Amino acid sequence: MSAPADPAPEIVEALIAGDSRPLVAALAAMGMTAPEIRWEPTAETLAEPRLGAMLDYWNALRARGSLPRLGDVDPLGLGEAIGYAMLLEAQPDGDYRYILYGSRIAERAGFDMTGKRTREVMPASPAIPFLFAAIYRAAAARRAPVFSVHSPPSSVHVTEWRRLVLPLTGAAGRIDFLVGNVPGATRP
Repeated sequence: MSAPADPAPEIVEALIAGDSRPLVAALAAMGMTAPEIRWEPTAETLAEPRLGAMLDYWNALRARGSLPRLGDVDPLGLGEAIGYAMLLEAQPDGDYRYILYGSRIAERAGFDMTGKRTREVMPASPAIPFLFAAIYRAAAARRAPVFSVHSPPSSVHVTEWRRLVLPLTGAAGRIDFLVGNVPGATRP
């Protein structure tokens, strides 16, 4: 089933306000199960050490001022989380380009998105880029961390992805992202 490339503004507005019901309904219409979405998690509530370390790293950068800049992020500073890290650069058309796509993510997903755009993720399953667009736009507007858990299509041999989206100051006032993406169990 095809879906619009971009979520409707009212879906993003509801998500900004902390209401994921319109997004969940849109995703259900595309055949996707409801994701879990949690704003402003703490390292303790993430219950995933690599994501907790990434959040601590981002918070340390943020302590220097407002939002960290994309150029402030040193992937080597992420320690063992580096293989689960993505850096996304905002594009003028509202999409995002992966300038770093962690090796552990690529290994588990079965593809590498470095240099590609979020709209190119899982083209056979339009619900995935739709979900990402909604979360990234809401996180950019709130300028706050957001944690999500979603189940990918069965073609991906992972039961779920746990994602931590951390906003960064980008070029021309746009918001870029540091994202941690940790896979769940392997599907048979």
